[in-house]
Amino acid sequence: MDKCKLPNPFIFCTKLLPSAMGASLLGRMATGVAAAAYVLMALMVAMVAAAVVGVGLVRWWAEEPLYVKESVQFDYSDAHPTALLTFGNGPAVPPGHTVYVSLSLLMPDSDYNRDVGIFQLSAELISGQGNVIARSSHPSMLRFRSWPIRYARTFLMGVPLVLGMTSETQRVTFPVLKHKEAAYPRTEDIRLTLIPRAGTSSLPQFYDAEVVVHSRPPWLKEVVHRWRLTFCVWTSLYVFVILVVFLVLLLKPLIFPVTVAKRGEEEESREAAAMEKREVSESLERWQTRRSKRKAALLEASSITLGTCSLQEGTGDSESVSS
Repeated sequence: MDKCKLPNPFIFCTKLLPSAMGASLLGRMATGVAAAAYVLMALMVAMVAAAVVGVGLVRWWAEEPLYVKESVQFDYSDAHPTALLTFGNGPAVPPGHTVYVSLSLLMPDSDYNRDVGIFQLSAELISGQGNVIARSSHPSMLRFRSWPIRYARTFLMGVPLVLGMTSETQRVTFPVLKHKEAAYPRTEDIRLTLIPRAGTSSLPQFYDAEVVVHSRPPWLKEVVHRWRLTFCVWTSLYVFVILVVFLVLLLKPLIFPVTVAKRGEEEESREAAAMEKREVSESLERWQTRRSKRKAALLEASSITLGTCSLQEGTGDSESVSS
């Protein structure tokens, strides 16, 4: 029973060539060029597939770090003003990432803010069910500047201050929370609260407030993300080698059409030689059979002739005795 063979488009195309051209040197050169182009096309297809798979694997493994910078509004109608940062489409922090939350305040460099001194900043991570996942609180204050520094700065920056090119403000960033995100529960909101110093009700004044949230992936995924281009190249190369080995071992008729074509020609020549040998042996057998039949016929004819001669001799002897 013959084994199942894969169809080879190259052999099919070479059979379309004229027989005279296929037998000539030009036909063999054309077949070789077509075979080289076919193998090159198969390798290019394998390379494109390896690049797609390699880039997909690296992107699936390497996770993008989260970075969110958004303005928030504190509700100063409460004794402890709060602001809520909500991620748009559900949880935004991937599990396993370390989350860093900081608050950036654009504060006027005024006597009031300097007199307020220290105040408290509180941050809470809220889950989708409204539960508090993590909470942290840090003291904060305006950066200190002595009066000689302030006067010297005012004297040097007097013209830009008058022209509105600069302002008497400070942009102060306060780190308020660090948390490692778990698989459950997931963070969906961040709530920030301003709390005055104990024994006072004075809160700082500011023009603008921004929440900065960024995450850090696990060290292995962070390395892959930092070197993602290199990992894409090497992963694609490994996948390409695996695909080529797979094609050579399992799909050899598709990747090496010339070898298969030569093998087919050799098989056809062997089959033709075997058929010719079989025909020669059959004709030899037929000739031997006819020869043996002729020999048997000659022997039979000679035996009949000898018998007739002996009978005639016997008759002649009997006649001589009777006379």
